[in-house]
Amino acid sequence: MRPVLLLALLFALARTAPAENHFFGSSRQLAQMVHEKFLQEHPTSVPGHLAYAEFLSENGNLRAAVMHWRSAQRLAPENAAIANSLGGAYLRMGRAADSAEQFARAIGLASENAAYHFNLANVEFMLRHELSAAWQVDEPDLLRRALAEFREASRLSPRDMEYARAYAESFYGMPDPDWSEAAEAWKHVLALSPQGDFAYLQLARVSLHRGDATEARRCLDRIIDARHDGLKRKLQAQADQL
Repeated sequence: MRPVLLLALLFALARTAPAENHFFGSSRQLAQMVHEKFLQEHPTSVPGHLAYAEFLSENGNLRAAVMHWRSAQRLAPENAAIANSLGGAYLRMGRAADSAEQFARAIGLASENAAYHFNLANVEFMLRHELSAAWQVDEPDLLRRALAEFREASRLSPRDMEYARAYAESFYGMPDPDWSEAAEAWKHVLALSPQGDFAYLQLARVSLHRGDATEARRCLDRIIDARHDGLKRKLQAQADQL
């Protein structure tokens, strides 16, 4: 069904079914009452605070959710998953430094979890302006820290394409990239790619940065999809100039 028709149908249902809408609103209120009553009776229940935090987050009350995640964290300070949840919540609230702090805490508690490294890397890379100001750290240092976290995430979960590609792409943002390391990262992406044209394009770019026109041309010759022809010609011209 097309999106416009689907929206029209949902709008019509909303107008003709007030009882159902009332039911869903009442069910949320009832669920909230159940959560609150449970925590009144069991104020030190970590699962209780976590369940209520998830409920509040899903229903748009992120600030209250954070309060219950923090309560759970005080009760279970060694729980890495709580720190990761808080990191995500602070990120949604635009609190970059608090988000990075919690993701770093999660890594300290569970250093073999690739997702925690990936989450911290994204905050350090994408929100480096905010973190640089908050931590009084130079942006190039933050970028190098992000690269290290991307690298670790990919190492810990070597079959994950998202982690592999994020690690490889992060070299383009580095102030002093190691293009040999970048080439290995893109070769890893290529090994995971069902169709390798994009990875070959990036390997050609990296080869040009390394001054290796022969390898760049070899990579470009492997590209099949005609949609890449424009960029392929541009990179071939750059190879010719080396």
